[in-house]
Amino acid sequence: MKRILVVSGLSGAGKSTVIRILEDLGFFCIDNLPPTLLNDFMAVVMSSSMDKIALVLDVRSAQFGDLTSAVKKLLQSYGESVSVLFLEASKEELIRRFSVTRRKHPLEGKLSLSEAIEMEKKMLEEIRNMSLVIDTTEMDIQMLRERVSSLLSIEKTFLVRLRSFGFKYGLPSDTDFLLDTRFMPNPYYCPELAPLDGRDERVRQFFQNQNDIAEYIDCAANMIRIAAMGYKRSGRAGMTVSVGCTGGRHRSVYVVERLAEKLSNEFGIEVEHRDVNK
Repeated sequence: MKRILVVSGLSGAGKSTVIRILEDLGFFCIDNLPPTLLNDFMAVVMSSSMDKIALVLDVRSAQFGDLTSAVKKLLQSYGESVSVLFLEASKEELIRRFSVTRRKHPLEGKLSLSEAIEMEKKMLEEIRNMSLVIDTTEMDIQMLRERVSSLLSIEKTFLVRLRSFGFKYGLPSDTDFLLDTRFMPNPYYCPELAPLDGRDERVRQFFQNQNDIAEYIDCAANMIRIAAMGYKRSGRAGMTVSVGCTGGRHRSVYVVERLAEKLSNEFGIEVEHRDVNK
């Protein structure tokens, strides 16, 4: 079966870098294809021997047709063959990147850079809701390569991304659900457990001996199941659940690992422990 990957997202978020990564992974890549040419191009693709194709569709192409309609039609016409990848970053980081590269945002002109970024977000909002989303704010090239490779290994299965984090380091920007584990006993105050993290068997045993924690995790897993199925019916490709504790090292890590175990037979699972080494 052919694999068609649509790459979209905010200007400055790393689409050009992802295209280079995809080329290294054997994809035939087309950047900035006008939506009006999409049908003709797909006719050529489907009659060719190419089996991995990546298309960049973003605001640069908007003057040549409706981007959202083009992506929806592609998904309707080719179904399981198509995945959509959406790249974003915080406004502050995008502004910094444009300042460093001295490049002009595609929507700049009558708009300031800040206004252009906000306008672009609105224009691409529907496409984002159909996509697997990567926030590149804190990523270097190697981290981005690993993330793209990880996503591509999870075929068309609905992706549940589970992330642990520490509240003292700030809230994640790309979250559908936020779980707070600060009510749980904290192993940080046990001298023998403080240097460890929530993946260590001794920390796991600590939590397994506590009342109500297993019930909390079961309830959270059920909530995620219900939401994931609803998102899937609406056409979304995945969701992100962020689990926080004070430092992002013990409680949130343990809960993410347990949720991953409970949900791995039902959905594609990606685990990230954002602050575990801080």
